[in-house]
Amino acid sequence: MTNYEIFVKTINWEQTDRILTYDLVDNNELLTRYGNYDESKKYTFEQLVEINAKSFKGMGLDVTRFIYDPVNHWMGAKVKNWIHFFGVNPDDWEVSQAGGTAWISKRPFSNLKELEKNMPNPPKYEEIKEWYAPFIKNIKEVFDFYDLVFIGAVEGPMSDSYTYTDMELFMTAIYDAPELVSHIMDCTAKFSAYIAQVFAENASAPLQFMGEDIACGTGPIFSPNFITEHALPRWRWISEPIKEKDFKFLFHTDGRYGELLPIIFDEFGADGLNPIERNGCNDIFEIRKQYHDKLLFGNVCCAVTLPRGNIYDVEDETLELIEKIGPQGGILIGSSSEVHDLIPAENALTMYKTVHEYGTYPIDVERIRKRRNDIKDKLTTRKEQLKHRR
Repeated sequence: MTNYEIFVKTINWEQTDRILTYDLVDNNELLTRYGNYDESKKYTFEQLVEINAKSFKGMGLDVTRFIYDPVNHWMGAKVKNWIHFFGVNPDDWEVSQAGGTAWISKRPFSNLKELEKNMPNPPKYEEIKEWYAPFIKNIKEVFDFYDLVFIGAVEGPMSDSYTYTDMELFMTAIYDAPELVSHIMDCTAKFSAYIAQVFAENASAPLQFMGEDIACGTGPIFSPNFITEHALPRWRWISEPIKEKDFKFLFHTDGRYGELLPIIFDEFGADGLNPIERNGCNDIFEIRKQYHDKLLFGNVCCAVTLPRGNIYDVEDETLELIEKIGPQGGILIGSSSEVHDLIPAENALTMYKTVHEYGTYPIDVERIRKRRNDIKDKLTTRKEQLKHRR
């Protein structure tokens, strides 16, 4: 079977050959080693798609949602989209970039009165289609050639809105200018809904990802009531064209899901989660017990195990996922969020290699347990974690 065929069977809970790997990779070492990326050269987007695809194939990554550009951070692309599709003035916005991250360093407002004068305009479907349809078709063509899978990805209306305003002003506006919040969320939700509609008509895979960062390490950033009243209806705008095609919908937030899970699964009807942060945030095994029919994408810890552990820590954490969830199906394995530049290449490669070696069906649980026992004395970061869980 091709990776695409395995992917379709996996997300539909059908018997397949093996567990696939999934990740967002923004790691220069891996891009250079396997994609022959040269930082002294300038690349077009089409060339970057090819370089990323080569890199993914070489490292053992099967599925992704992201094309990594080491020069231009995605935050810059976001603001360009606001300029193009929301009609904001390009002279009023600036993005600064350093140390692998980026932030909006200039906005034309700092209070509610100024925000009211600088509201986004509603996007237009035809303009988004003209831009996004060739974008996704190009990626699909390249990924099909390399036997890779690229899923659709959009921003959630809340996270896109508070990025537009900045978080502090967004929180103020919730109480003092709710009509502004409503308008901005309408614009951001329509933007993502239009992308989802175009994706559904030109799909590279039958699954749509939505990134909606509404939680932190201790739980939800916003009250569940606010999310249910203001975000949930707009999420449905985005999921509707996906569900009409009988595609799957994957929900993303960083942090601890906690009391958000009933909203995400029971009320909204998401088909799965990614990421699933560890480090005291979430227990993927408990989530599977509670929601046994939901897809899980993850979750080798990218905060501790992958950047600070040795290859045996990475192998053991990956093996545990295969052992405890693999036999049930409905899982793609990768990092708990992303393979960033602080993660040694060998650790990422160990994760993917372990999935390919031990993730074939039927899962040989006894072989996995034997391997975990053989390497238990070589663990470092995992040793303490496992001790606390006993």
